Amino acid sequence: MARRKRRALCLPAFLKLLAAAGVLLGAGGCSALYPELESRLHAPPPGQELHPPPPEDVRWLRIAGARVPERTRDGRAWDPPGDGGLPDPYARVLVNGVELFRTAVQSDTVEPTWPDGPSGNFRIAPEDWLRVEVWESDPLVDKPIGVRDIGRPTDAQRAASEIEVDLEGGGSLTLAFQPAHARIGLGLWYQLYSGSAFISRTVEGGPAERAGLRKGDEVLEIAGRPVRSLTVAQIRGALDAVPRTGLVLLVKHATGATERLRVHAGPIYPLFDRFGAVE
Repeated sequence: MARRKRRALCLPAFLKLLAAAGVLLGAGGCSALYPELESRLHAPPPGQELHPPPPEDVRWLRIAGARVPERTRDGRAWDPPGDGGLPDPYARVLVNGVELFRTAVQSDTVEPTWPDGPSGNFRIAPEDWLRVEVWESDPLVDKPIGVRDIGRPTDAQRAASEIEVDLEGGGSLTLAFQPAHARIGLGLWYQLYSGSAFISRTVEGGPAERAGLRKGDEVLEIAGRPVRSLTVAQIRGALDAVPRTGLVLLVKHATGATERLRVHAGPIYPLFDRFGAVE
């Protein structure tokens, strides 16, 4: 009886041992995950001159609205009377025959504005070919309402803030077509380890990259203060609120060389496919 009791008492201890071994194996088998933090971006003050200016091959686009014929080409209602009779349109923008983006469906309207439609910076070279399309959403097969090849935007269209197009098939569409919208900041992401900060990536052509920061650089000092002596909040605050004179960082590159760099907050033109909407 005593022997059975001893075995019963040994089982929990054995399970604890296995659990401890599992923890150790887990700790040795995969490294802890450290969240990636982003330096803050904000809209530039009105009238601020941007250096560098918006690139020629990036434009800010949004479909501002459209006018849809009240009836189909053969005079029928878009939807059955019980469903309101009005169309449920959505719009597409294509570049060189490839869809760049499309709006959501806006139901029962001949004057859609798609207020929640995509808006942001898209890479469009001066020689690229633009096309816009408006479609009627249908449970069976979507039907085209009107299309138009804009072609290569002219200098006048590129200088204007909107492109007005009459659609083949009836109706019209207004495409906001503006120089890329900027955000101000450093344009870098970083990870904090125990007493260390490492650059995980930078925006291509952004202020951090222009200053010489590269992926994998270890930040040793921020404004003369060792990173190991700073709290997470202090590090984030320093990288989010860069003074006009710039922020001096002592970094250690992957080669082992150390360098003191001065980074300034400046304009970044984030692309929609990587950073999402920019107003």
